[in-house]
Amino acid sequence: MILNQASFRDPVGRVYEQNNRVFRKVNNSHREFFNRFLSSAFFIQNRKKIVDTKFIDSIPGEKKKPTTTFWLEHEKIELITYPHEWGFETLKRVALFHLQLQKEALAEGFVLKDASPYNVQLKDGEPIFIDLLSFEDYREGSFWYGYNQFCDNFLNPLLIRSFSGIEHNQFFRGSIDGINSKITSKLLPMRSWLSYNAVAHVHLKAWAEKKVDSTSSGLFLPPQSGVSSKNLIALWESLARFIDKLKVREKTFWGDYENNTSYSVASENVKSQLIARFISKNGLQTVVDLGCNSGRYSRISLKNGAKRVIGLDFDGVAVDKANSDNFLRKQNFIALQFDLMNPSPAIGWQNRERVTLFDRLPQVDAVICLALIHHICIAKNVPITDFVKFLFTLSDNVLVEFVPKTDPMVKGLLSRRVDVFSDYSEETFKEAVLKFGKILAMHPIEGSERKIYICQSK
Repeated sequence: MILNQASFRDPVGRVYEQNNRVFRKVNNSHREFFNRFLSSAFFIQNRKKIVDTKFIDSIPGEKKKPTTTFWLEHEKIELITYPHEWGFETLKRVALFHLQLQKEALAEGFVLKDASPYNVQLKDGEPIFIDLLSFEDYREGSFWYGYNQFCDNFLNPLLIRSFSGIEHNQFFRGSIDGINSKITSKLLPMRSWLSYNAVAHVHLKAWAEKKVDSTSSGLFLPPQSGVSSKNLIALWESLARFIDKLKVREKTFWGDYENNTSYSVASENVKSQLIARFISKNGLQTVVDLGCNSGRYSRISLKNGAKRVIGLDFDGVAVDKANSDNFLRKQNFIALQFDLMNPSPAIGWQNRERVTLFDRLPQVDAVICLALIHHICIAKNVPITDFVKFLFTLSDNVLVEFVPKTDPMVKGLLSRRVDVFSDYSEETFKEAVLKFGKILAMHPIEGSERKIYICQSK
């Protein structure tokens, strides 16, 4: 039985994992609530929005039935992702999902006591709420106690990205509690003062936070009088309308790479056919697409037998395009904004509350790595042997495109620097592969000097 280190924040219940199952031990003080909640119309009607949960008498291997606690079993979400790995559009979708879930819960007499983005995950491309201890009975006149958390973790990152054009992910990743209003207010441009919502929920809030005594941990205290349910709904709807209109306006080279690639149609067809055959011939179920861009090869993988594809790309615009793709949205697919040179670290209490993406990945059957090796090994100086070793740590099956120094893209990378990359060659690449695995096949790409290698670990 493995204790989930992130579940300590709510002392009422702790989460455990055993044999690919997820359990929660809950204090008896909440038994009556969960009896009502799990049989409520709200829970039953929102089975696709809230993680499937049931009472169980005991867990496997339990010697003595507890008397002061009880057990719940939750549906297991195969891949846990973090908000700083989501693109702008995904964070926006989850924010709107959270506000809508609040409204639906309130209609049935429940409310969410917090607004942590970590409580929402993505299943088959759709948001799903996983922390049932966040629900409680609504009492007329209650405050929205998750307001500050919602602003810090949803509204503020979205505003920074939309108003300032600054990538919010790096800021977000640096704090498990999100981006506070004081920082956000300083980052937003002057035109944000023309927005009622930016003024009300950021600038004035930042001013108020400065007035709060340091002993209150910087929280913006709500007024003493209560808030009616009607006003809560009006607030949620106002925020939802404002967030829904937020957009990222700038374009990036990689965000439009699929339409501006230097490949000929024939070259693209060769790559597509190789990937399709690689996936279908080997029955590969879970695929990681490194440098997924807007999801072209993720689509091909899913159309040829893959059951799940996890795309990774450092460009937020490309990630948003992939996650907004009509086909991919209906599949078990997610694109994450992820920098291989600076991956998601372990953060939180004792660096164990949130773990690295590599520790969260499910078993990966294959890695697709197209047109990426030169960006890592030349642009970022990673030795080619180290990069090949990394690929094999992700999966036993690797499809990788080797890009030689004679390629125009590599020439461009080297045009303004001294070529000190004597180990960057096809021979060194093949030697590295043979050190950790074997080469099953090599296919030249028509119209270029690039080659596709299909490899397998030892």
